[in-house]
Amino acid sequence: MPVALADLKIVSFDPKIHNVSGFDCDDPDLNDFLKNDAAKYQHDHLSHTRLAFLNGKIVGYITLLADCIILKTSEKKYVLEQLLDFHQTVYTFPALKIGRIGIQNESKGSRIGTQLLKYTIGLAARLNGELNIGCRFITLDAYPQSVSWYEKNGFVYNKQYRNPLKTHPSMRYDILKSPEIA
Repeated sequence: MPVALADLKIVSFDPKIHNVSGFDCDDPDLNDFLKNDAAKYQHDHLSHTRLAFLNGKIVGYITLLADCIILKTSEKKYVLEQLLDFHQTVYTFPALKIGRIGIQNESKGSRIGTQLLKYTIGLAARLNGELNIGCRFITLDAYPQSVSWYEKNGFVYNKQYRNPLKTHPSMRYDILKSPEIA
C-alpha cells in the first residue's frame, strides 16, 4: 500500500532513545551505517540521520549533509540561463546531499523512499525560504542498482562526475528546474 509523506513521522535519530538493532534493508553497508556509524557522524557534525516511522515502527532512514557541486560550463549555462550575467562567475553551487537512504525490507514497494526524497526537497526549500540559506541542488552518489529509480524521480548525472568505472555515480536534482516528484 502506498504511503504518503503525511503518514510518516520523521524524527532526528537519537541513539539514546531509538533502538535500530532490528533495522534491515537488505544492504549490509546501509544497515551497518545506521547501527554503528550514524551516531558518530552526528556527534562529529559530518551528517545527520532522520528516521521515518509508520504506525510507531521504523520503516526507513535518510542521512543528510551539506554539499556543493561544480558544474561544467555547458551545464552552468543551462542552470543559469535565466539569471543575470554576473552569475557567470559562480563556480560552485550549494546543495543538500543524501548520504544514505535505507528502507526496511517489509516496507519496500510502499513509496517510503519517494516520500523521503520529497522530505529532502522540502528541507532544501526551508533552507532557502525560512532560514535564508542558499541551496540549489539535492545531490547523492547512487548505488548502481538505484540509478534508474533516481532518474525516474528527476535526478540527472553530474556530467563532470559521470564515470562508467565509478561504482556510485554522482547525481543531482535541481530544486528549481527538475520535475516535481510524484
